[in-house]
Amino acid sequence: MPDSQRPVEQQSSKAVGAAAIALAPLLEHVRDGCFFVYYDFTVGFLNAAARRDILSRDDNPGRFPGQNIWTCLGYAADLPARVAIEEAAVERAPISYTTRGTFGSYWVEIDFTPLDEGFLIYYRDATTRSVAEVARASSEAELRVTTERLRVLIDEAPLAVIVVNDEHKVVLWNPAAEAMFQWTAEEVIGGYLPTIPDEEVEALTAMRARLRAGESQRVLPARRRRKDGVIIDVQVSNGVLRDAEGAAIGVIGMITDVTANRKLEVQLRMAQKMEAVGLLAGGVAHDFNNLLTAIKGFTSLLQMTLEESDQANEFLGEINKAADRAAALTAQLLAFSRRQLLRPEALDLNARVRDLDRMLRLLLREDGTLDLDLDPNLNQVLADPGQIEQVILNLVVNARDAIHGITGGRVTISTRNAELLDEFGQWGVEDAPGPYVRLDVADNGTGMDRATQARIFDPFFTTKEPGQGTGLGLATVFGIVKQSGGYVWVHSQPDEGAIFSVYLPRAKSAGRMSGAVNVISGGGTETILLVEDEDAVRRVARRALELHGYSIIEATDGTMALELAAQHDIDIVLTDVMMPGMRGPTLAEELRKRIPGLPVVFMSGHSDEIVREGLLQPSTPFLAKPFTPAQLAHKVREALEGARHAT
Repeated sequence: MPDSQRPVEQQSSKAVGAAAIALAPLLEHVRDGCFFVYYDFTVGFLNAAARRDILSRDDNPGRFPGQNIWTCLGYAADLPARVAIEEAAVERAPISYTTRGTFGSYWVEIDFTPLDEGFLIYYRDATTRSVAEVARASSEAELRVTTERLRVLIDEAPLAVIVVNDEHKVVLWNPAAEAMFQWTAEEVIGGYLPTIPDEEVEALTAMRARLRAGESQRVLPARRRRKDGVIIDVQVSNGVLRDAEGAAIGVIGMITDVTANRKLEVQLRMAQKMEAVGLLAGGVAHDFNNLLTAIKGFTSLLQMTLEESDQANEFLGEINKAADRAAALTAQLLAFSRRQLLRPEALDLNARVRDLDRMLRLLLREDGTLDLDLDPNLNQVLADPGQIEQVILNLVVNARDAIHGITGGRVTISTRNAELLDEFGQWGVEDAPGPYVRLDVADNGTGMDRATQARIFDPFFTTKEPGQGTGLGLATVFGIVKQSGGYVWVHSQPDEGAIFSVYLPRAKSAGRMSGAVNVISGGGTETILLVEDEDAVRRVARRALELHGYSIIEATDGTMALELAAQHDIDIVLTDVMMPGMRGPTLAEELRKRIPGLPVVFMSGHSDEIVREGLLQPSTPFLAKPFTPAQLAHKVREALEGARHAT
């Protein structure tokens, strides 16, 4: 038998000491490979497992006993395994470690056990376990990285991410949730959700039940409460969290604040409603105002022929009143739909309020008192004087209705200079920061809930009893303010009154945009070219002007007017704006090429087209239909005097 295959007791006696001979029988058949090595690193023996391992590498185990172990194994002096064993031999301390094998891609687990004369080295193949441990370590590292990425993703997410456990208590509350709801994570984690309004509790319970039943819930509309008590509109997406066995252990929710979007939707719906009614109003205004012009005109002309004592005067007066109410209704429709022709000028808002003071106190006489708090350093605003008076009157009438029947009812009108910065977000309107003048009309009346406030500027919406209001007052305010380039905002709570705040653009100069001429009442002897396609309006205008001494040349359209102007000497043109074929502004332009400086007065019942297409400048002499004969004569005289002073 070759010496390399013999048991240790039969190996060369010169290499085997007493300790080796004593240990050899005990270790010969141990499953792990084993070397006995003296402290001078001479091999005493190697067991059967070690000999088989050496033979598998095509080496002779018989040469190991009596030789230096490092020489036999070919380990360099700096090899980690050699260094570790040499240090352990010096310290006579047991060690265990795992290292990569020297003769291939495998792992070896080594135990070092010191004895009196030498030490034992046990080694075993640990490749499978080491690979598993490496894989596990790699998986754990990857899991840590993934978890960290997920944490960063949740922390940096623009959506509020909230996780509640099976007991409905908060276990995760990301920074976006803190920003959205104002509670910090420390305040809410471990407690129940503080964001659920009372009216949403039932819906939340039903939602959780549907989630557990497996229903998918994506982008659900809901309402949530902030720490300051403000209720916001949100969209919620929810998912169930389950354990390894599939049992539900919680819910994760992702929440988006859509309050601003909701406000924009409300503004859009309001704009669409106003657009629809405005189109209707604009469509009928022209014909309707022509009819009213004829009714009011002929009524006034008929009154001029009667004695004051004639009973018919009373009936004609009622006809005039009815026509005025009809004209006012049309004007309101055009105002809230922003289709009126406004003639803005720099004006003193305080002066306008003081001018209306007596009328306003009469309005409130039976219901409450009026207080004025007017800033003496108020800047001028750029607005149409008549329309701003309409805004003030409508707001005070609305306040009067709110304090009706309340003891100690009070309405306060205040003015202030204002600088708008970032208020537009809460109003849901387009930004236009800058200097404004603020007009507040406040009352201590019944106030309004959120639902009423959402519709307060809607046309035809009213909380009054049937027959007590048209629902156009605040809609008219809204339209005038918006068309004037301003904003209107309401703040109110039930039983706490209301404050309507109007912001109007500040005037850049103190001067009026259009100069006024002092006109002496009466008529004249000038020749007027009257251009009007509506027969009834043309007849009433002719009769009214002839009664004031003017000579009239009639034309039914622009082409006819140009022909007549070439045949006659004319001093002024009175023309409708919207006519078939040639419009009034085009006619005026052609006539002024022939007669420079010719004064022109425009009239129209269709201010929608004028506003939308910018047919007239604000300073242009204009008479809105319906008008009375006296108003017509005054406007013509004013234009003639203005032209005379200009030359």
